[in-house]
Amino acid sequence: VDGEHVVSGSYDHLVKVWALASGECLRTLAGHQGPVLTVAFDKDKIISGAADKTIKIWQLDTGQCQKTLFGHEDAVTTLTYDATTIISGSLDCTIRLWCISSGQCNGVLDWMSSEGHTGVIRCLAADPWRIVSASDDKTIKVWDRETLRRLVTLRNHTDGVTCLAFNDHVIVSGSYDKTVKLWDFSVC
Repeated sequence: VDGEHVVSGSYDHLVKVWALASGECLRTLAGHQGPVLTVAFDKDKIISGAADKTIKIWQLDTGQCQKTLFGHEDAVTTLTYDATTIISGSLDCTIRLWCISSGQCNGVLDWMSSEGHTGVIRCLAADPWRIVSASDDKTIKVWDRETLRRLVTLRNHTDGVTCLAFNDHVIVSGSYDKTVKLWDFSVC
């Protein structure tokens, strides 16, 4: 929600842009070949990830697809972005960092090379210095955004971690284990 719009993705493979005030569908964006599992947007663009293993960058005002990013080996389950970088997580248990302007993948965080997650990546959050990820493997991982080095793995949930948020002081996580946990972020 940006004050004027709501953007939705669906199992019908479509992304829709809605007028918040009226509830009217302003645009339907077709292009994914599988269910759309995650969307994020700002005043200029929409970024969507889908079961077809792709990420698409759309122009908000026209609905035109500007780029399609290929690289994940399974469904794209979550994503976040800033002015220069898209960070995506997948059913393939990897996190990928993409350059928005070129569409190139600039880094991969996986189990073999980075001591990454061993389960589906369910959610991601980032600031200019860190990436925080959560997974069905019951862990939360904090990464140095510049070096892509894993800083810490947090373990205390007894089932997959489904959502998270953080600031300079605390990480808040929710899980299939029906708990919400607060983590002291000052040590990360």
